Amino acid sequence: MTKVIVKPDVKDALEFIEKTRKSKGSRVFFVIIGDCMVDYRGRARSFLDWGERVVMIKQDGTLLVHQPVKREPVNWQPSGSITECSVENNYLVLRSRHSRPPEKMKISFRSLKLVAATSLRDKADLVIVGMESDVVNEIINNPNIIEEGLRICKREKHVKSGLIDLFGYDQNHVPVVIEVKRSTATISAVQQLRMYVNDVKKDVEESKVRGILCAPRIPSMVKKLLSDYGLEWREVERRVVLPDDKQKTLKDFKKT
Repeated sequence: MTKVIVKPDVKDALEFIEKTRKSKGSRVFFVIIGDCMVDYRGRARSFLDWGERVVMIKQDGTLLVHQPVKREPVNWQPSGSITECSVENNYLVLRSRHSRPPEKMKISFRSLKLVAATSLRDKADLVIVGMESDVVNEIINNPNIIEEGLRICKREKHVKSGLIDLFGYDQNHVPVVIEVKRSTATISAVQQLRMYVNDVKKDVEESKVRGILCAPRIPSMVKKLLSDYGLEWREVERRVVLPDDKQKTLKDFKKT
């Protein structure tokens, strides 16, 4: 079920919203686009003067007010809110209220570009993959993916310039600093690794300390800079162990 009306007057918009709710109940996702004013009272007090915005009323009662720019909503009401509609002084008025904590919002539309209603089904859980911690854990569990004989001694080692992802020793007992990045390595990552290596040299009073930058992809210009500083690199793929059903979903997604 998806219905849309374009450039309705406020009375037609109200009739459309009420009819849709009456026939489909509360499980309706509304999108309303138009010139509106927003008055909010709750966690604080805010007022947003006239402007063209997108208002979304989700199936769980969540209400979002989006401006034409930026990612975050300029104002919102949480899940469980109740929104009622009316026509007042030739404005389409949305009144949204939430009980705990007590919050209320009034949105007045003086003109409308579009009102859409639909019902969405989505039971998928968000699966986050590719975090830096995944690569770090992989190296801790199997240091040989970096090189034979590597021993990891500490995770998140504190030094003057920050936190080293992994610190250990190679098979010749030379200190090794490992910096891990979740995506393509950059020049700033090289500088970060260089500072960590210099800090460790001072701490352990060793003239020879190795630094290794690990990332799924390391561009040639970054490799050249690493070589110029006497540092090393390893291109390490991210591998995440998920439940069987999530593994299948992730494989299907990668094929598209």
